[in-house]
This record gives sequence, structure tokens and C-alpha cells, in this order.
Amino acid sequence: MDTPLLQALSGRSAMLALLTYAGCYWASGRAISRPAPFGPRWIAALLANFFTWLMRVVGKCPITSVPPEKPLVEGRQTEVVWHPHGAYTTMCFMHCAQYTVAAQPLQWYPGVAPVLFKVPFFREMLLLLNARSVERKSLEALVLAGHSIGVQPGGIPEQLLSDHRREIALFPRHLGFVRLAMRYGLDLLPVYIFGENQAYTTMGEWGQALSAFTYKWLGMPLVPVTGRFGLPWLVPKPTNVHVRWGNAISAGSPNPNPTNDEVQAVFDLYLAELRRVFNKHKDACLPPEVAAKGLTVMFHGKEPGASLRTSNSKL
Repeated sequence: MDTPLLQALSGRSAMLALLTYAGCYWASGRAISRPAPFGPRWIAALLANFFTWLMRVVGKCPITSVPPEKPLVEGRQTEVVWHPHGAYTTMCFMHCAQYTVAAQPLQWYPGVAPVLFKVPFFREMLLLLNARSVERKSLEALVLAGHSIGVQPGGIPEQLLSDHRREIALFPRHLGFVRLAMRYGLDLLPVYIFGENQAYTTMGEWGQALSAFTYKWLGMPLVPVTGRFGLPWLVPKPTNVHVRWGNAISAGSPNPNPTNDEVQAVFDLYLAELRRVFNKHKDACLPPEVAAKGLTVMFHGKEPGASLRTSNSKL
């Protein structure tokens, strides 16, 4: 074959591949809020196991997981609440995807920022690993379909405060994740991923200011970090990852309109369990200088004159 023919065939193949993926991208867009698995489960399991292998062997980030001390009630719908967010949620995505797919200790659908589903190919990986939009309508559709869900309550505001030198748990003042659990009678299951914050070296206050600036103008948080070999990239530093599950906290019978006091009471129980798990494992799972600072709990919202409130878990 002559060169022009090869070029024509190559161009047609590229166009066919592009059109094929465009069709897949359009079709997968409908799955973002669909309360059902996406794609063959064996592919999802293969992808999850590959990510864990990649982190453990290539990234030198081994993982251990300790299940809840009290066994979960079989068939009970649950809202998994994981901490911390970290700079890029790398360990949660790369390591913990295996738990969502393999039902360890339960199968659940984690809610993530809708903007992530706009990234080609990354969208399909998220969907395969059970991730869905964190928007309320998507989470409620999953719950109504009988599934368990997962949320990271700090979200982007916590990401903007990410710091490898301390551990924080940021909550919205309206406590929407607690209200959701109470509305449908879900158990709240805390899980802390020790090592998430230590995957990268963050840049302190100026890095947080830059993150806030890029988020304001680009609509996507870009947290400046250095990873392995001290380079400014997303390959994490070698670190041990410890996933520690708390015990489930009952939100009671379904309550479509809980009062603020009722919401606060359930949140207090949740926070006490989160602190218990953190304090039990911090010394074994964190650098000594980080563990010594304890867990800083913060709140963000629209209350006038107080955008953040801080309390330390060392009681």
C-alpha cells in the first residue's frame, strides 16, 4: 500500500474511534445519576484490583483495613461517611474502590463532585467503581432503589484546606448528610483513611490561598503539592495507608422533617464515634507530630461573622 492510502485508513480509524467514544461518552452521561451498576462487574473488579496493586507495588503505598468492631446489620441501608478529603482523594479513589465493588464491609455508591464526570475516560472509571454524582437527587435515587451510599462531608471546602501537617474534618453547618440519613432512616458509618493527607506535601497557607484563587476563577480546585521524589505531580509519596472503620450510628426511624435539635443530637453521636476511631488509631497510623495535634473539627457555612469554627478532638 502507498503512503496516501495508509494515511487515509489511519485518518478513518481515528475518526471512527473518536465517534465511538463520543457515543459512549453520551451514553455514560445518563448513568451519572442512574441508581444501578455501570458496566460489567468483572471489569469493575479488575479495575479496582489494578488500582490497589498499582498503589501497593508501584506507588509503595500499602494498605490495611480494620472492619467495624460491631458487625453491620445485614441488609441495613447505610450512609458511609469517609474522612479526610485530602488534596486529591488519591488513596480513597485508588485503594478504597475495591471496598465499594467487593462489598467490604458493604457495597456502596460514593458520591463525588459532578465536575469530575466531565473528564473523558475518568468519567467511565468513576462509574465502573460505583461513583455517582453527590447531588441530592442522585443520592436519593440510589437510596430509594435500596442501595447504600457514601459521602465526604467536607467536600471541596475541606480540599482547599488540605494540609499534610494536620488532620481536619470539615462539616457543613446545615449537616445535610445527617438530614439525609434521618430522612430515610439510614445508619451513619464513619471511616477514617489514615495516610490520605500524607500522600503529598502541601504548600501551607500560600498553597491554600492559591487553591482558593484557582477554584474561584476556574471552578475546579487545583491544590499545589509535591509528590514522589519531591516533584510537583500527582504521583504520591510512599506512605502507609490505614483504613479504619467505626461502628454504625443509627439515625432512627425515617424522619422526613427532623428538627435542628434532632439533627444535632444524631450528629453529636456520629462525631463522638469518629473521634473514638481517630483517637484509638492515630498513634499507630500517623506520623507522631501529626498524631499529637489530634483531629481538628471545623464547620463552614453562611452564618454571618463566622465562616469557620474550630474545635480540637483532644478532650
